[in-house]
Amino acid sequence: MTALTPLPVEPFPYHLELVRHLREHEVELWAWFSAERTRAERDEEVRLELLRSTYRLEAETHPSLHAAATEAGARLGLDEPITLYQAQGGLDLNASLAYVPGEVHLVLHGPVSGRLTPVELLAVLGHELTHFLLLDRWREFLVASHILAALTRREVPDPAQLASARRFNLYAEVTCDRGACLASCDLAAAVTALVKIETGAAEVFADSYLRQADEVFDRGKGDTRAGGVAHPETLVRAWAMKVWAEEPDRARAELARVLEGPDVLADLDFLGRERVSSLTRRLVSAFLRPRALRTVPLLAHSRLFFEDFTPSDLADPTLAEDLRSPDSKLLDYWCFVILDFAVADGELGGSALAAAAALAGELGLGDRFRALAGKELGKGRKGLDRPAGEAAAPAPSSTLTPAGA
Repeated sequence: MTALTPLPVEPFPYHLELVRHLREHEVELWAWFSAERTRAERDEEVRLELLRSTYRLEAETHPSLHAAATEAGARLGLDEPITLYQAQGGLDLNASLAYVPGEVHLVLHGPVSGRLTPVELLAVLGHELTHFLLLDRWREFLVASHILAALTRREVPDPAQLASARRFNLYAEVTCDRGACLASCDLAAAVTALVKIETGAAEVFADSYLRQADEVFDRGKGDTRAGGVAHPETLVRAWAMKVWAEEPDRARAELARVLEGPDVLADLDFLGRERVSSLTRRLVSAFLRPRALRTVPLLAHSRLFFEDFTPSDLADPTLAEDLRSPDSKLLDYWCFVILDFAVADGELGGSALAAAAALAGELGLGDRFRALAGKELGKGRKGLDRPAGEAAAPAPSSTLTPAGA
């Protein structure tokens, strides 16, 4: 990450990793959104829309609001001038940032200044100002935000695009909630401001809501992504502020557990797909470790998965542990990969299937693999119950690769 000046709070590792992924795998989009050619026109559109759709709150007529914004900015190390606006229509409480590089434009929605206490208002302003700092002082974050927005606006977005954008944005909200705590110097006020805005409640007690959040997360420990425990965003954000304020050293790990958790096949983001792809490569390598299985058809099949695949003689002692998952569909996927290779070379007969069953057993997938293979192959399951010692019997010489392969 390269920031022009230090940020008041550090980005999460998820942000850094997703930026890396987009730079490496969305090269053309990265170049397009990094270009400056359309920025001036876009910035002018933002300014014009603010004039059309809001009432500008001048410092002379709204001194207390500007004093609060200046105080919040100072606590976050922001020295750019701040312009405040009141949105037209709507009574829902909120605040938002209209981003223009080098210019801070904050829009208040509904009766924010009248319904929030002064310290809650500081928290809300601090949250929005941190959004500005992320976009303005970390250019890669701005580019990544544009790319994710463009990908998810497609008519039929890829599920991984949606999952990546969702987590990226939620991590951004959590980061900016930290800015709310810094600007207000008051965890309770940051929590009550958040809950008032999200629920519309006129009176909120931070301790009560945080106890509620603790109950939810204590019940969901170890079962956050694959176990069906759905955490509402407001609870996540309030709980995250509490963890960060009380135990900052464990905050990142705890947030990763809650916002990411173990990989779930139906909800993989870009980074999850990378991990599953890497594990699939290791699984294929484990199957083809016995040289007797490195036949021309099986090596060709491996290169349908990975064009640059080369088998290895090295053991992979952590593969079994790394394949463990609470997600049954992901476990089935590993079994299907093994079964796919077991039947890809018909000349191997039952020896490949026996090798597959033996490997599945070594990886802790034995029972699941046998049930799945029996269902898929029916009468064609010869070799499934062959003793493991016979699993890698030599294949017919006509199908073997050269010894050095």
